[in-house]
This record gives sequence, structure tokens and C-alpha cells, in this order.
Amino acid sequence: MAATMATPAIYKRNRFFQRLSTTCHEKVPKQISADELNVVFGLGRIGALAAGAVHTFSVTAPRDLFVRDLVIACAANAGSVTSINVSGDELVLGDAVPTEAFAAGNQSRPSFDLPVTGGSTIKVTVRNDTAAAAAFGASFNID
Repeated sequence: MAATMATPAIYKRNRFFQRLSTTCHEKVPKQISADELNVVFGLGRIGALAAGAVHTFSVTAPRDLFVRDLVIACAANAGSVTSINVSGDELVLGDAVPTEAFAAGNQSRPSFDLPVTGGSTIKVTVRNDTAAAAAFGASFNID
């Protein structure tokens, strides 16, 4: 008898993984579309954002997708996220949010779970809060 594993109600699986069975004898489906393999939506990288400067990552969604959580890569305490705009909807309320809230190692970073129609624009604005130039990168986990 094969053992099954219960999935917590709050856990959202990628469509690719939803097709997988929890039993050991199942194989990976062979008829998978390319969009089901895409799990990261890169917004870009800026190598040297000047001290106090602001940069907006702006990308057009190539297909319908769900943006899950935003990951910002930068040096510790280097900056702030001043705006997250998905399909014209502003997601940052109030003042800037420290980039640490969106760090890859932060297991409690905000999750958006928003549907985005292909052709819509996604913008994330960051500000360098240090006294020297710093590199920034941004991406969304998607489904």
C-alpha cells in the first residue's frame, strides 16, 4: 500500500506539480506545455544604482500568469521598494518597504497571488538607501 502525504490547505502547488501523483510509481507527464515549466518571471538587474537613486524595473507579461511572491536581490540594508504596480494596481500602501522584506531567504515575504493577463505591465521601483552605488535585481515566482 503506497503512503500518501497530506498537503496543507495554504500550500499552492505549481500546475506542473499538480499533475504529479504522491505515489512512487507515477512518472512525470510527457505532455507539458512550456508555460507550465516557467516558475520565475525575471524583472531584470541593475549593476550600479547610484546612492539615493531610484530605478523602476518594468516588464510586459508574455502570457497569462499568476505572480506569487517578489524576490529582490541586493546587499543587506541597501534599499527600499517604493512601488509595486501590477496591471495598473499599486500594491505598496504607505511609505517605502525595506528590501529585506523581499529577500530570497525571508520565508515570510509577502505573497501576492495575483492573476496577470498577458501583455500587462509589471513595475517594481527600488531606491538605493546607501551612500554608495549598489546592485539590485528583481523577480517574481509565478504560476
